[in-house]
Amino acid sequence: MIKLLDCTTRDGGHIKNWNFNDEFVFQLIDCLEKSNVSYYEIGYRNFYDIENKGSFYRCDKNLLEKFYKHKKNLKIGVMTDTKRFNYDDFQDGNNDYLDFVRIACHPDRIADTLAIAENLNKRNYKIIIQLMDISNVKDEHYEILKNWNQKNILETIYLADSYGTLKPEDVKTYFNKLKNSGYEKISFHAHDNINLALENSLAAIELGAYSVDITLNGLGRAGGNLDAVKLLDQLDGFSSEFYKKLVI
Repeated sequence: MIKLLDCTTRDGGHIKNWNFNDEFVFQLIDCLEKSNVSYYEIGYRNFYDIENKGSFYRCDKNLLEKFYKHKKNLKIGVMTDTKRFNYDDFQDGNNDYLDFVRIACHPDRIADTLAIAENLNKRNYKIIIQLMDISNVKDEHYEILKNWNQKNILETIYLADSYGTLKPEDVKTYFNKLKNSGYEKISFHAHDNINLALENSLAAIELGAYSVDITLNGLGRAGGNLDAVKLLDQLDGFSSEFYKKLVI
């Protein structure tokens, strides 16, 4: 069955300036547990350019501890990106309140990102890679991905519709390029600029995607993300009931 990743307080932070009160986050975690969502990307872990940005932009251990101890089976993680990455921020996965780290990278930083993934794996973190700006990933970038011999350390690899301009046939093209590069657990992150987030995500699921991303009310950067309720109402084994009760 398809897995779902909620990134309401991470991608939605672009709209809310990463300011969310604890009560809402506890309620969201309970919602995700009851809705059968597998992953919760709670925010960024980033200590650059933090002025006037809320605590979910940084997600230090002190912030995460209370939420991590509250959740049950839900996997909680953060996003970082290659251009802002600092090894000092991720010292030991066994002594951190994280189940995964998602590394976002643009095409010109793929090789750097793979090296970071290897290092974080040695530090006992589970790794997700997200390929941003997927339409500009060129043949030489796929060759780097294909030749990487540590694909097995990844929880999954995401292709991201960063600008919300992909169509289902594009999702199929890029999905198959990753598959032909030797990746089995391929996931999809949608944006809804041209109102195709749901259609594109369903296309990814039809292709055998490992996971797709959702947010409450589609909250997210630019055109927003995939509205959780719209997808959950299409899928067996999930419930949108608890999302409908949440208010930010």
